[in-house]
Amino acid sequence: MLAGDLYDASAPEIQADQAAAKDWMVRYNAALALPPGERRKLLQERLAAVGDGAVIRPPFHCDYGYNINLGDGVFLNFNCVILDVVAVTIGDKTQIGPGVQILTADHPRDGAAREAGLEFGSRSISAATCGSAAAR
Repeated sequence: MLAGDLYDASAPEIQADQAAAKDWMVRYNAALALPPGERRKLLQERLAAVGDGAVIRPPFHCDYGYNINLGDGVFLNFNCVILDVVAVTIGDKTQIGPGVQILTADHPRDGAAREAGLEFGSRSISAATCGSAAAR
């Protein structure tokens, strides 16, 4: 999956990882009213790296979480979606506006492979000291 190879998203280990991420998202997204320090602890439970001062405002959605790396001072506003089939690194001081989607999951163009339910990660995403906003 991380190498960009085709994989079967219905495989038991992948389904287990997605179920764990869903359980975590239920807890994280219910934590909007908690102090930032408490939400940070939740982020550290699931994400690969959480830099100093990194903030994600719930609700937040991801495929796995463990492929997401946040640098220092990263800010993701409400309703961010990261489909982290491959590594996603968001560098220091990057600000991402509400409703932004970072999508690395892709599907084969070949009909037989698509019908078989195969998927792949399209590329690793990395951003540093930039801003991104949803279309208005």
